[in-house]
Amino acid sequence: MTYTLVIDEQTTGTVVLPASLPLAGQTMAAFGSLFVPCRIVSSASLTNEAVIAHDVARRLRIPFAAEVHVFLTDEAVHFGPLVGIFTAGFTTSPNRPVGTRSLFFAKLLAQQKQVGGFAFLFGAPHIDWNNGMVNGYFYTERGWERHLVPLPTAVYNRLPNRRIENAQPFHTITETLQTRYGIPVFNGHFFNKADIYRRLSTHPQVKPYLPATAAHITAKTIEQFLHRYAEAYIKPADGSLGRGIYHLAKKSGAYECRFREEHGDVKTLTFPTAMAVWHHLLAAAPLHRCVIQQAIPLLTVRGRPVDFRVHTNKDGQNAWQVSAMAAKIAGKESLTTHIRSGGTVKTLEEIFPDPGERQALISRLCDAALTLSRCLEETLDAFIGEIGFDFGIDRDGNVWMFEANSKPGRSIFHHPKLKEADEQTVRLPLAYAIHLSKTAITAPEALWP
Repeated sequence: MTYTLVIDEQTTGTVVLPASLPLAGQTMAAFGSLFVPCRIVSSASLTNEAVIAHDVARRLRIPFAAEVHVFLTDEAVHFGPLVGIFTAGFTTSPNRPVGTRSLFFAKLLAQQKQVGGFAFLFGAPHIDWNNGMVNGYFYTERGWERHLVPLPTAVYNRLPNRRIENAQPFHTITETLQTRYGIPVFNGHFFNKADIYRRLSTHPQVKPYLPATAAHITAKTIEQFLHRYAEAYIKPADGSLGRGIYHLAKKSGAYECRFREEHGDVKTLTFPTAMAVWHHLLAAAPLHRCVIQQAIPLLTVRGRPVDFRVHTNKDGQNAWQVSAMAAKIAGKESLTTHIRSGGTVKTLEEIFPDPGERQALISRLCDAALTLSRCLEETLDAFIGEIGFDFGIDRDGNVWMFEANSKPGRSIFHHPKLKEADEQTVRLPLAYAIHLSKTAITAPEALWP
């Protein structure tokens, strides 16, 4: 339940709450990491409002009135929560503080009206560690605004790429927030394909979804994969957007290697042996940072392979749910279904008009996505609130997981019929942040056993 926060300009030093809230002698009000002593009383005349004196609100650094959640501990009444979205790449523009990504973050922060609380955008330069404050960016009806607020109650990591994430300053910040201040950070790291496969392969319930994958690529590995599966892919373990992918096939005793050149054309090379393929790849790709994966004979639409992007999110009750689903059809002669390689996005209704067939496929994809989400969460020592899966379905109807992304791309949401799913996938991370905030405030032992 949320309450309308009213900042009272006529009173001082007092917080008035509805009588329905079970107060127990609390003597402080809290916002983020700040605590202020004050008088806290109940009023039978209030139902869905929380009234806070202007001086208390000012000392707590509450930036403006809003719909808020109220969490109670033995000592304090906590307003908020205060959720920080951590990213990088800030500019000096007041209207586009993170350049082209500003529109996405504005859409994300606007969802705070739907879930309650306060959400803001910040980066490393905006933290004042000495005073425990952040000069964050809020998105309001007036546009972007800066407000000095306390350290947040939960942080959603939206660092834009692995290079920045792996830089020591950013790694140190997320570690410090969690270990020193007890602030949960979710989706803290990009996934690594080899690591994810290794972790999931120990779970019997998800092994049927996993294509054969190996992280140590040698001429023998290539020979074994092509002997057993006829086709395979070599992919960067830390790659994205379909970059650096090689398709290998064994045809009539020869070894074929297809890849996309820098200018966009697909090139095919033929080699007499697996050893020759390996030597070529050694010179062309950082094989020590790649995986080799069994190729799956995919369903096709108008003769072109199709795979599926499925988003899952944790909700405000800490439960996984499927939040978005779309089909991606490969471009002509493309190695992958990625849009930047000529792929197109379709809704499942557009390519599976038969309701029975479509619902059966949706059910299989949902079962796979939710099972994999729960298993990934179990195996990773981290808070995970969002995953984007790339699935394939073979000609026998089996579901295969090709990739799991902790910071999934959003290109599928350019499709006009996925607007509702787009909004849901930006609203649910804030809802999950509220759950994490409440738990960190009222039962921290559940997060940090």
